[in-house]
Amino acid sequence: MEFEKRRVESDLTIAGAGMPGICAAIQAARMGLKVALINNRGHLGGNASPENRINVAGADGAQEFNFYARESGIMEELRLENLYRNPQGNAYLWETVLLDFVLREKNIELYLNTNIDKVDTNEQGSIRCISGSQAGAEKRFEFYSSYFLDNTGDGTVGYLAGAEFRSGREAKAEFGERIAPEEADDNVLLSTLSWYSKDTGRNAPFVKPDFTQNLSVEEALEHRVIPEKIPGNSRYEAYRMQWFYEVGYGKDQIGQSEEIMQNHRELVYGIWNHIKNSGNYDSKTYDLEFVSSVPGKRESRRLMGDYILTEGDIVNQHDFPDTIGHGGWSIDLHAMEGFFSKDRITRHIVLRGVYPIPYRTCYSKNVSNLFVASRCMSTTHVAFGSTRVMATLAVLGQACGAAAYLCKKYSVTPRAIYEQHMKELQQVLLKDDQYIIGQKNEDEHDLCRRAAFSVSSVQECALEQTDFTAALSEESAFILPVAHSLEEVELCVRSDVDTSLRYTVYTASKQQNYCPQEKRYGGSVQITASEQLQWVKLPIHSHSDMGKLFIAFEPNEAIKLAMSTEEWNGVLFLRKLPMNRRTTFCDIDTLEVKKAMWRKAKGLPCFRMTPDQSIYGAENLNNGYSRNHGLPNLWLSAATTGQESVTIRWEAAQTLRSLMLVFDSNLNYPYDNLEIYQNFNVFPTLVKDYTVNYKSEDGTLTKLLATKDNHHRVNKRTFDAIKTDELQIVFEQTNGASRVGVYEIRAYE
Repeated sequence: MEFEKRRVESDLTIAGAGMPGICAAIQAARMGLKVALINNRGHLGGNASPENRINVAGADGAQEFNFYARESGIMEELRLENLYRNPQGNAYLWETVLLDFVLREKNIELYLNTNIDKVDTNEQGSIRCISGSQAGAEKRFEFYSSYFLDNTGDGTVGYLAGAEFRSGREAKAEFGERIAPEEADDNVLLSTLSWYSKDTGRNAPFVKPDFTQNLSVEEALEHRVIPEKIPGNSRYEAYRMQWFYEVGYGKDQIGQSEEIMQNHRELVYGIWNHIKNSGNYDSKTYDLEFVSSVPGKRESRRLMGDYILTEGDIVNQHDFPDTIGHGGWSIDLHAMEGFFSKDRITRHIVLRGVYPIPYRTCYSKNVSNLFVASRCMSTTHVAFGSTRVMATLAVLGQACGAAAYLCKKYSVTPRAIYEQHMKELQQVLLKDDQYIIGQKNEDEHDLCRRAAFSVSSVQECALEQTDFTAALSEESAFILPVAHSLEEVELCVRSDVDTSLRYTVYTASKQQNYCPQEKRYGGSVQITASEQLQWVKLPIHSHSDMGKLFIAFEPNEAIKLAMSTEEWNGVLFLRKLPMNRRTTFCDIDTLEVKKAMWRKAKGLPCFRMTPDQSIYGAENLNNGYSRNHGLPNLWLSAATTGQESVTIRWEAAQTLRSLMLVFDSNLNYPYDNLEIYQNFNVFPTLVKDYTVNYKSEDGTLTKLLATKDNHHRVNKRTFDAIKTDELQIVFEQTNGASRVGVYEIRAYE
């Protein structure tokens, strides 16, 4: 006898319901594909599931200058919904968000606890079906599709289908990678087992299990540190798992997975014994609350596509014609021997900014109907050190879901999308809020592209209200949005002595960058002693096509800057702060440990610019960009306590059936979806209440729709067809910000 077999037919079968698989399934289902989403565990989210509880990190993490880099699209939808429901970062409530998003899509069939162990291919090597058993149900499912997506992490579907793959580290010479070893080897990034403790308020003894007797945590602690708890910090207020508690060196991450899991148990309980019984920690009342049943795996196989992403592509931010997403996490390569290594725990090689990722890394080069959207995508080991984080992979999953739709539409393979339909794929993704570096809205069906916009008010790019003063005690910098050229900047300062303010002006070399890469001007201005604040003019004489200038100030304790508590999109104040001796951040050029890094500081200097910069006007609403790229690309109203409005006019009446509005969800905020408590549940910059009116045939404004209590970045609204040559959108209230911010408005028949 054997388990009952069930045949499942769909357009797209996705193996693995981590973040890329979830986003791929949602995107494909929304576009009309029938999707089978399979997971070998009982929870959604992969390493972000309640089993592993790893925060969904992305392009805005482990970096210095990746401002406004947080992923948009479906990943942002999930994050904003989680913030709204779950500001405390509870792992189980996070999963309810994932379940709701998946289960509300009628085109998705979800198969949990279903382990894929067989792949059937045809004579041409394409996959006919994949199959596996569902634990507890005594059923075996056979999944038939035209297209498959491998989000298993281990590349299991690709491996069983005969897909070309790599594992381990490439030699330095193969791709000219500075960070790679001289000789190729089988080493990979190791896994970590999550665990947490809590303060029970009473004595909680611990007896070391027999199976940990041969493990010497104390020996490893000659080169490692078990971090103390941090009172008041929701993530670190108790002793917990640290990512560098890694084991598995020299072992097959797949074939020896059970042995590695036992090694993890030995390490977890060995560390806990040390915390509880060494006498070095305040741990008498602390008890283990959670130990995962599965390690958080980082690296095993990588399935090869038509392109292999390399260190050079990432470091040099290489532009691709088939860009579908972006990365930005540092090249983060851990000590090969994990917790028991004598080497530095990792090297975060910090990038200059976000980089494009090409579509050709996301399908198999020799299995013609297989997409790849997970850590097993087509990269070298070094590039994998950056691409492997979940939010980066999630946007690639969304792209694969859209590509699958186009594959069905044109009855072609994934490769043919690159060869024949790349522009259409990019435009589909842009419409669904994906960030594609350098690409803008060219949708011929978007009626707003040929409309004229006017607005009730526009924020000037100047800030004059002083809330506090700050000394130039460290090297500091001011990043200002600049449309083309800037002749001078006025700052409000004071000094107790006669002194000089020395500064240097830089621009970036890529529009997505904020770092100082190319020097434009250097100067010094005299400041006379005064007890009062005074405006001083700094000659700038600089031009930039990158949408911003970086003005670096030399330290001068005598100078106090007039500062505002305001926060404006695209305007940043930074300080260069020393790193502690245990820092893992490294310079991208020298690969040496960084002694200092630029960090965003509190407040903004009061300033004026000459000539005035038109940064936040109505033209941004249909300039093709829906987020910061070069310039902020945001309409920002003047400070208001009342209503603000946008009016859209056409030369002739248009038939309209839908609107899309993209609001400002503060993509510069480093939001952690798990464990970190947020004291708010909606970004204040998001519009809360708005009404849409249209001009009827008699010339009067008629209410079309109204939205209350919005907490989303993208609002898509459909309605019965109307015919009009004018729309008015009235914004009654934000979620707390004093200005209304809107990136883009689209309209469709």
